[in-house]
Amino acid sequence: MKTRADWWKDASAESARVAAFLAGSGRRFVFTVGCPVEIRIAYIYRVIFPGFRILRFYGRFMVARVAQWSDFPPVKRLLYRLIGVRVGRGVFISPDAIIDPHFPSLITIGDHAVIGWGAKLFAHEFDGTKYTMGRIDIGRGAIIGAFTIVKNGVSVGDGAMVHAGGVVLRDVSPGARYGPVAAIRDIMAAVDE
Repeated sequence: MKTRADWWKDASAESARVAAFLAGSGRRFVFTVGCPVEIRIAYIYRVIFPGFRILRFYGRFMVARVAQWSDFPPVKRLLYRLIGVRVGRGVFISPDAIIDPHFPSLITIGDHAVIGWGAKLFAHEFDGTKYTMGRIDIGRGAIIGAFTIVKNGVSVGDGAMVHAGGVVLRDVSPGARYGPVAAIRDIMAAVDE
C-alpha cells in the first residue's frame, strides 16, 4: 500500500506532465486520481498547482470573482485578460458568467463574441477518478446563451449560436445553431461512452 509520501512523489511526476500540456497546444489532458479519498483534493492541488503556484491560483480566483460581479464590460475584459484569458476586442461578458480561474490561459474568446448571463466556461473537470483539463475556444462573433455550460476541450466556431441553457460537450461548427435538443443528444451519447 502506498504511503502519503509515495502519492506526493506521484503528484510531482504528474505535475510535470500537466506543465508540458499547458505549454503545448493539445486540446485536452487527463490524469487519473487513484489516491485515497482522504487526500485526493490535496493530491490534485499538488499536481495542478505545485509549490507556491496555489497562491497564484487564489489570486486569479479573487480577480475572476470581481470580474464575474462587474457589470462594466471594459473592466471585465481587462480583469479577465490580467489573469490570462485571451479576450478579443469588443467581447461582451454578461454579469454572473463564470470563466474558469483554474486554467485561464486555456480559454480564448474571439473578437465581438457574447457570453450570456450566468454562462460557465469550465476548462477543468473532476469526476471522482479522473481530472480533465482542456482548451476552450469561442470564435469571433459567437454567442454563448444565458446559463450555458461550455466544457473543456471544446471549440465554438465563428458566428455560432449556443442557445440558453445548453451544455456544450463537443465542437460547434462556425455559423451553427446549437440548442437544447442537440445538447441532450450529446449528453446521452456521453453517458453511453
